[in-house]
This record gives sequence, structure tokens and C-alpha cells, in this order.
Amino acid sequence: MIRRATEQEIDDWNNLVSSNPDGGHLYQSKQWAQFKESGGWDPIYCIYEATGSVVAFVLLKKPVSILGNIYYCSKGPGFFKDFKTDHDSRAHFMEFMVDLKSFISKEDRSAILVKVEPQLELGQEIDLKTIGLIKSKSDWQYSSTILVDISKPEDELLASLKQKTRYNIRLAERKGVKVEAREINDSNIELMYELMQETRKRGGYFLRPKQYFTEYWKLFSHAGNGQLFIATHDGDTLGGVFATVAGEYGYYKDGGSFDTKRNLMAPYLLQWEAIKWSKSKGASKYDMVSSPSNAEVKDESHLQHGLYQFKRSFSEEITDFVGCWDLPIHQQKYNVWVKQEHNFLRLYAKMKKNLFW
Repeated sequence: MIRRATEQEIDDWNNLVSSNPDGGHLYQSKQWAQFKESGGWDPIYCIYEATGSVVAFVLLKKPVSILGNIYYCSKGPGFFKDFKTDHDSRAHFMEFMVDLKSFISKEDRSAILVKVEPQLELGQEIDLKTIGLIKSKSDWQYSSTILVDISKPEDELLASLKQKTRYNIRLAERKGVKVEAREINDSNIELMYELMQETRKRGGYFLRPKQYFTEYWKLFSHAGNGQLFIATHDGDTLGGVFATVAGEYGYYKDGGSFDTKRNLMAPYLLQWEAIKWSKSKGASKYDMVSSPSNAEVKDESHLQHGLYQFKRSFSEEITDFVGCWDLPIHQQKYNVWVKQEHNFLRLYAKMKKNLFW
């Protein structure tokens, strides 16, 4: 059965999400739900209860013109750790999807579909098509990443990194690079966004507006789950990272650097400080957030190929997930949505200078 969470449960939301089998995810946290609310999404805090299973998850709701509303479960629901491909697990997930469709149908007569994007690894998944799911035309969040095990003591963790990575961290320290934990204020927001813009110019990828990051950084910083780190050398700013912690995971979602003094290897020291901070907040894994998939990793034309070369210095192992899947709620409206989805999202991005999700 799926129900809305009580006010008491919402007050304790992050602890509930962290208790999910998958250990929780940043995009299922209360701060993320509040952040997406500022971008036009309506968060619905839900509890799924079944035999031997209680899972907390957030549904995000947003209208798409007069056609109706889309629901989105970003990196959830969270019962997929060690999920098996046996009959019982398949039946469990099918039961959840039936309940989810029923819950949304009762909640909203204008519902079109719900997009589900679970942390379910490729190779471990059940056949999602057999339980009524349809592969989305695109993944709305990253479907591949690099996860770094940071559960070891600090000295063992450093020793476990590649020799070149350790050398670069120590080089930055030896050459006088300083990494400072800074508060989120107007000047530091401006500086961090400038760093990200410079990185975007080199990488050629899409960058959301500054206001988007401002809301995110403020919410997580004020909640004590986010920290801005800035690297400097002799008065020059070299780079920055905004690290976040949710449940047992730390996240490297936002970062940037100027194209100056790159020989000082400041990004390596920045990551090391972000990892140590994540450990101090209770994280046992560090998510580098987005990577080419295992199938794409040798493609040098991939937009993230250069960034991957840096991320892989902390771990070689890429984790691929199943990506985004659609559960139609109203079949006729869903058929219309599928035909117009690409054009709608493209037009939205053009008009709003931002992504829909």
C-alpha cells in the first residue's frame, strides 16, 4: 500500500530515506524536494508499506500544458539494494507498480504518467517491460557513475588511491594550494558559478542558470548537508567544489576551475578535501555523479570523456543503472505525450533557459 507521509514522518524525512534498503539518495532527500519545489514541482512525500518492507520516497508532480501532469520519482523508490531477479522480487516490484498507478490515479485525474528512475544496476534488473514499464526516450538523471568506497580509515583510503592520484594530492599541498571551506553567500555563489562557466566553455556542455544552483546550494548548506570548497594559491582562485551528503553517500555534483596554474593539480586536492568532509558527515561512499557508461568509456568524442579521465583517478569502476522508465497512468494522454515529448522539452529549455526536470 502507498500512502502520503504524515507531518511527523516528513519532519523526520531524511532519516526515513536513509533507512531505505538502498541507503537513500540525494534526489530523494527533503532538501532536494524543497529545492525542486522552487522550480515548479509539487513534492509528494510517500510511504510504501508491504510485507517485510517499508520504503519512503518522493514523487514530484509538474504540469505539461493542458495535457495534464507528469509525476517523477528521481533515483527512487529506494528498495533496490541487492535486488534479486527471482520470482519473489519480480512480484514485489510488480505489486509496487500496481499500487503506484492506483495511488496516482486516485490522487489526480489529470495524471499522464510517472517516470521512475531507480538505482537499479544493469545486469541485476528484472525485465521491467513485463510489469508495464516503457523505456523513456531519455534519462533525466545520470544513468552511469563512479562510486568510491570511502569507508576505510583516512590513511588507508589515501593509500588505496592510484599512485598518480596520491602524488597529485601531495603535489598540490607541497606547492602551497589551499582549500578553504566557505559559506554560501552572494560573493561565493558568484565565484563558484564563474568557475563552472569556465569549465562549461572548455567542455561544451549545458549549464543551468545561476539561480538554479543558488537555491540548491543555500538549501543544503543551511541544512548542514552541503559544503562549498574553494582552492586558492597565492591569492589566485583555482577551482571549487560543492559537496553534498545524503544518507550513506557523499556527492560531487557541482565543480569548476579556471584555466590557470593547472600544473598545481588543485582539483585533486579539492576532491580529497570533499571526500574527507563527506566521511566526517557519515558517508561511506562517494558518488562522482555522472560518467560515460561502460559501453561508451572508450569513445573520446563523448562530452564527458575528459572529465571521466579525472574522475577515474579516484576509482576505475563504472556503475551503470537501468535509467528512466515510464509508467503510463492515462494511456491515451500518454500516447500523445510520447509523440510531443522531445519537442516539448526542447521548447521548454529554449524558453526557460533551463531543463524541465
